[in-house]
Amino acid sequence: MDRRQLLQLGLLAAPAMILARKVRAEDAELVVGSNVGSPPFAYKDGDHYSGFDMEVFGEIAKGLNRKWRVQPMDFGALIPALQTGNIDAIVSQLFIKPARQKVIDFSSPYYQSGLVAVVGAGNTTINSPNDLDGKTIGTETGTAAVDYIQSHFKNATLDQLPSINNALLALEAGRTDAVVYDTPSLMYYANNTGKGKVRVIRPTLEGLDVGIGFQKGSPLVAPANAALAAMQADGRLKTIREKWFGPDQA
Repeated sequence: MDRRQLLQLGLLAAPAMILARKVRAEDAELVVGSNVGSPPFAYKDGDHYSGFDMEVFGEIAKGLNRKWRVQPMDFGALIPALQTGNIDAIVSQLFIKPARQKVIDFSSPYYQSGLVAVVGAGNTTINSPNDLDGKTIGTETGTAAVDYIQSHFKNATLDQLPSINNALLALEAGRTDAVVYDTPSLMYYANNTGKGKVRVIRPTLEGLDVGIGFQKGSPLVAPANAALAAMQADGRLKTIREKWFGPDQA
């Protein structure tokens, strides 16, 4: 076979190779980044991950006909990992915020969350959000709570910790006066392992939509939105939401 024939065969094979790479990319296992230490959204349950976020994305993955696996990481590392292509999506109660929308794309909202404060059960000095100013407030670094505390409680001392569990331990040890974090997570804590240890301060500080994070221009956004719309229409999303938060937490 001469050089010309080899070149012709190479040219004929090139489209097939490109198509094969595209098919492999579309069928590849999705790597989903999540802060898995924050029940009821995502947490380790035996040899697998459970929680509201995990169930929602499980249904989306079925709609996409894709296999997926969880890559656990600290919340602050999620967006950088997405931007560098180390993960394909963020599923971690990620608030849809303008600053984040500049650097990543979001799915349609699948839940509305918010921020709330908790204090030690014996704390009598904090009875409303206004009482938080001037206090030492703990939260998880890299979260929406950090921005909220800095902009709304100018005289507060902000204590940023690697995880919400660390923040709650600091509160329990008396190193902080309060913790501000996502409402469902703190409500779950207050009604389970933190029952009798903390008191929830009302009203909720802020309501924010939650979405799935994708790389800018990701082809996954449109099919993920279609899957979410189908889940909304047939009641699956409501069923999952009520399983974890009850009918009054939608």
